[in-house]
Amino acid sequence: MPPRLADPDIRYRDGFVAALREGLHLEPAAEEDIRLAETDFGGWLAKRNDLTRAVVLPDGRQVRKVPQRDFWLVAEENFLGVVSFRPQLNDHLMKRGGNIGYAVRASARRKGYGRLMLGLMLDYARKAGLEKVLITCHDENAGSIKIIEGAGGVLQDKVNIAGLALPERRYWIAL
Repeated sequence: MPPRLADPDIRYRDGFVAALREGLHLEPAAEEDIRLAETDFGGWLAKRNDLTRAVVLPDGRQVRKVPQRDFWLVAEENFLGVVSFRPQLNDHLMKRGGNIGYAVRASARRKGYGRLMLGLMLDYARKAGLEKVLITCHDENAGSIKIIEGAGGVLQDKVNIAGLALPERRYWIAL
């Protein structure tokens, strides 16, 4: 069965937890979050989707969460990656994060999964009524730069973000 998007589900939990441990995101996952996903998946989902919970930025500031829909890329029962869609952006997401964010687990990189997830989410964003989307990545993330530019991303600029060593590239993709 080819890879497909699915809602986060306990049947993929073990693969998700393994992906967090091996490196899913640039910043390592907090051990507390990994343990919560492992031992109380429902609690982890509730925490992930809790819009009243603040997000801590790299510089330590806290901002309100915005509505977000997460999908997991899975093949059979294997977790391969995560992609998030945010129809609304706050000031921070305008600099880092954008409308669509994706991550492929370390052991599944360089197999086209990032390109697949982005393509599926561009269709999703189009159906949601957006005319363009913002996508960001670190300045030295050659894989994401190639994926975003291959999908029609036009570089707007690079911004420095307090607490991060590398500038963030900001791309717009017209839908």
